[in-house]
Amino acid sequence: MEEKIISENKMKKSQVFLLIGLMFITVFVFYPALSANFVALDDGAMVAENRKIRSLSPSNFKALLLEPHYKLYHPIVNLSYAVEYHFFGADPYIYHADNLILHLFSTLFVFFIFFRLTKKNYALSFITAFVFACHPMHVEPVAWITGRKDTLYAFFFLASWLAYLKAYSYQGKKYVCFIAISLVLFLFSCLSKSMAVTLPAVLILCDWFTGEKFDKKSLLKYLPFIAVAAAFSLITYLMYYTQGQKSDFTLYTLFVNFVSAHFNALFYIVKFMIPVKLSAVYPHFYNVKLNPPDYILYSPALLYGIAVLVLYSLKKTKNIFFGSALFAIVMLPVINILPTGVSPVADRYAYISFIGFAYVLASGIMFLYVNIRKKYIKILFSAAVSAAMIIMCFTAHTRAEKWHDSGTLFEDMVKNYPGEMSKAYSLRAIGYKEKGMEKKAEKDLEMALYLDLRNTEAACVLATIRIGQKKYNEALRLYSLLYYDDYNIEVVYMYSSRIYYEKQHKDKAFEIIKDGIKRFPNIYYFYNTLSIFYAYEKEYDKAVESLQKSKRLNPKYGETYKDIAQLYDILGKFTLVEKEYKEGILNCPDSRNLLYGLGEFYFNFKDLGNASVIFMKTVKKFPGDFESYLYLGNIESINGNFKKALYYYTLAVLIKNDYAQAYFARAQVHLEMNNYLKSAQDAKYAKSLGFNINQDYEKELKQKSGISISESK
Repeated sequence: MEEKIISENKMKKSQVFLLIGLMFITVFVFYPALSANFVALDDGAMVAENRKIRSLSPSNFKALLLEPHYKLYHPIVNLSYAVEYHFFGADPYIYHADNLILHLFSTLFVFFIFFRLTKKNYALSFITAFVFACHPMHVEPVAWITGRKDTLYAFFFLASWLAYLKAYSYQGKKYVCFIAISLVLFLFSCLSKSMAVTLPAVLILCDWFTGEKFDKKSLLKYLPFIAVAAAFSLITYLMYYTQGQKSDFTLYTLFVNFVSAHFNALFYIVKFMIPVKLSAVYPHFYNVKLNPPDYILYSPALLYGIAVLVLYSLKKTKNIFFGSALFAIVMLPVINILPTGVSPVADRYAYISFIGFAYVLASGIMFLYVNIRKKYIKILFSAAVSAAMIIMCFTAHTRAEKWHDSGTLFEDMVKNYPGEMSKAYSLRAIGYKEKGMEKKAEKDLEMALYLDLRNTEAACVLATIRIGQKKYNEALRLYSLLYYDDYNIEVVYMYSSRIYYEKQHKDKAFEIIKDGIKRFPNIYYFYNTLSIFYAYEKEYDKAVESLQKSKRLNPKYGETYKDIAQLYDILGKFTLVEKEYKEGILNCPDSRNLLYGLGEFYFNFKDLGNASVIFMKTVKKFPGDFESYLYLGNIESINGNFKKALYYYTLAVLIKNDYAQAYFARAQVHLEMNNYLKSAQDAKYAKSLGFNINQDYEKELKQKSGISISESK
């Protein structure tokens, strides 16, 4: 009787409200993520510093769709970021909110997928969706802005799966239509993350689970899905792995990775049941250069033992095999047989695959509930399950709080795995460096390199600190630790060339930066660096030529326009100076330096009218620009409008109360207006700030008022 109620053909209103309640619970679980900032774990490369997403122009739109990003091809992800940036800018709240919205939709898709697979068993579908929605390991893809790859690919993956199941409700054209919709959604999923290539195997598994017939005609519908999956698998392999990495794929390394992949699978099984010591990055379980330890070698036997039990369960039910196979299929691309990231495991890899375990768990709960005969035991069992769900929610909520900012996240990583993970220390160091805590950053970076000399991120960041300390030999030593196929080797070219130039090894500096340009011809800041060298050598035409190349590569970088304008100024090409500033302001409307530079240019050429207009625009857009207020005061002073000049000088010192130049300028205006005491006070204060007082001013003040700056009080 109870089983019949659970499997009711129609959802009651109370069941609909319960499903809505699940949405609110999910929002509660992930609510801390909405106030989180960008974290120094790819969020900069993906959004905050990603210039590819700054425009939706036709040319950039084409680049978003066709060009890979950091060796990965996920154009739909880049496009989603670009749309968000177009309407909301770099506000982290929006990116977090959209991740959560995608997760909410995916939760609904999971519910309706299993509602169909289980022939409308509401309770079974609800528990499966609940575990998917609130499992602590699912916090990472939702709370991490860069986790958009996972939330977006899952959204399309699950929508495609649901459309495929929906197709079986129809025949003829409607059936073909839903299969086509499923295929298109699958394509979008692959364009979000190549991990989606497992969907064809999932669909075949579902057809087996639901008892569909397998014949030649039915097999034809799988072919387009398999073709798409094969194409994206090949694209990912060719793009992601460098030639050096491919050459490392020897039979021995592949065998070792294959063996350790079993341990990785066991890791996820344990974390599903006991989600503790979760981390944004996990330590490597052993040194891949050495022979695997015993616990790695024994892991296949344990995993295959579990597999035998799963196969044995087929005598009683399909549920355990279906859920376990679903986990294995989706997890296969990231089980680390071929290396997929900085760590052999990651919470985000379990995002869809845990649906399989969630279904096994839900099936077990329902089996026990239905077969418990005594009412009070059934009540106790229901209470225990409810308590476990509540604990899961609060655990996930607490985990979401850890993603608030870089410092909180990386502090948690070090706390969970102290002295074990080089990556954790280098990431925490970046968080310290962002807050200006350079000493702490240094200490962590040194610890990171002590744990792993191959930590390229630590070497690069510490080298940057050493450059700031003018410890150039130490910086070069750190750069020598890097391989020339590292992801951030571009920065090494730029900084090492600057070091050699600073050390007067000019030929070496030119050689390095030109080699960098030859290898990476589309990196704009290489040309900026080269232009600096040419400018120092007084080869101004070559410097301009380099900057023009940089500008073509990145027309949104305002400093390039400013540097070109300054070089034209040196060359006496004043018409081109004005033209360059105006072009820069048009392409980089948020650049204060370009507006200020144009105003300064007009002022120096005594075009006070245009200078005043530009400086007024500058202070309107940047109200805290005290230097522009100084220039506005100077313009009014030259024009004899002393009251207005006083007004602007006063604004300048109100914004920057130690602005000595503005105090002295105001002192001169007070002198012109015969406010001798005020003039002397301002001049004396400017002098106390280290400003050199003009002797003519002191002489004039003494003659007119008898006041001496050194004597006035």
